[in-house]
Amino acid sequence: MKDTDMKSEKIRVAFKYDKPASYYDPANISFAPEYDFLENIYSTLLEYSPEGELVGSLAESFEWVGSEARFRIRPDLRTIDGRRIDAHDVETSLKRLFIVGGNTHGDLKDVVCPDKKLTKLSDNCPGMEVRDSGKTFVFKLKEKKVFLFPMLTSIDFAIIPADSLDRDSLKIKDYRNTSGPYFISKDSPEGGIELSANPAHFHYSKSIPQEVLFVPSGKVDPMESLELFSKNKADFITTIDSIPPDVMIDYAKKHPGEASLHATHALDTFLLIFTAKGLRNFSERERFAIGRTYRELFLKDCLKKPGYEAAEQIFPAFGGGALSEEQLSGIRAKMLAADIGGIKEKSFRAWNVNFTGSLDTIEAEFEKIFPAATLQKIRKIPGRVDYAAEKLAEPDFYLMRTDMGFQEDINLLSYYLGIDFFSLEKAKVKPWLRGYIANPNKNERLLMLRELHFNTLSGAAIIPLAKTPYTALARKPWEFNMSKYHANDPVWRIFQP
Repeated sequence: MKDTDMKSEKIRVAFKYDKPASYYDPANISFAPEYDFLENIYSTLLEYSPEGELVGSLAESFEWVGSEARFRIRPDLRTIDGRRIDAHDVETSLKRLFIVGGNTHGDLKDVVCPDKKLTKLSDNCPGMEVRDSGKTFVFKLKEKKVFLFPMLTSIDFAIIPADSLDRDSLKIKDYRNTSGPYFISKDSPEGGIELSANPAHFHYSKSIPQEVLFVPSGKVDPMESLELFSKNKADFITTIDSIPPDVMIDYAKKHPGEASLHATHALDTFLLIFTAKGLRNFSERERFAIGRTYRELFLKDCLKKPGYEAAEQIFPAFGGGALSEEQLSGIRAKMLAADIGGIKEKSFRAWNVNFTGSLDTIEAEFEKIFPAATLQKIRKIPGRVDYAAEKLAEPDFYLMRTDMGFQEDINLLSYYLGIDFFSLEKAKVKPWLRGYIANPNKNERLLMLRELHFNTLSGAAIIPLAKTPYTALARKPWEFNMSKYHANDPVWRIFQP
């Protein structure tokens, strides 16, 4: 019998982080690995099914009754040690988030209790209420908010059992008693954390991995996860690994008896993004010229590989925020008219946040054209960096591959509005987002989104480069039931037939 035919209850996950459990907190998510880890140990009120449908999670049912959003909490929810989870835990978790602040995927407090400053868990938030002895949780709003339910799917709004929190510091003190399909059975300061499945969880089944071991990888060599997989030292390479999608696709094709491939729709978008500094220091024409030069070099290399296609806009062409052909034609004309004359000797700095693969040739050719340019690999996101405190020089632009979302995703939109991304002055970000969220008319919201999208591309604040699917590999007999609409890695969506 082949190794791949032998069933195992444990799955080893090649993972980009080498942090202990205490590092992870729903109130502080900057990068995808943090999101991935947290969504396996915590659950939210609502979630998306693999088919992209909004469904209940901790809430067995949910509805609008006038301007009240009501959630009926599953009656049999328990942690691994048998502690019951109910609407009181929901209220405590959300209050804690409002007090701590800093979450990146949607400002729920601004919706629920905008004018109330909370400083401790005993403070009252008029917009939240627990009813029916903890069976029902309610948001009491002035009007129905169409984005509330989708917003609550983000792991930022994870439900943490109240007993697992330190009520004074509000830090998570217990990662064993969690609300998710898995709990931490063994912590590790080096990141080799072990999870075990909670049989009391509604996502539990005997066909999912019963134990999960995180295997830190990729800190030095971005291809390390594939080496671990090929040597049978890892069983699952996540969608957010550093390995380029063409390499994952090629490996699965060459090893059909060993590897199962998961691929999303083309949501993984490669972008060149000018920072606030870059927008000040370079004219629109100069930004188009720099972006066009890098784009041509990038596409010359990546379009030879499977999975890549050229990108002209930020949002998917089939999504609500997509631009018209007329708008795209005007942007193309601006880019073609921009030449690099006069800026070849100009000094500028760029960060590569998370591009991987064979970039040496691209970077060498780019630096030949712009000899005064400095390209650095720095895993920090402009807009969320204190340059003085971290002793870093602010870049003029950065390279980032990121999930642009299949749907009208308020959580992703909130995240991007919180960093150097869209062509929108900082002082106008919150009013724009408030107006967007408050507008119940979808057509009017999409007009706002398209206008923001168009201004960003037409003003050369962002230069789209390419897009690919997010890809993952699992060692057979493990198979995938993960979504093609989202770039995440819920281990309970992996199973053995």
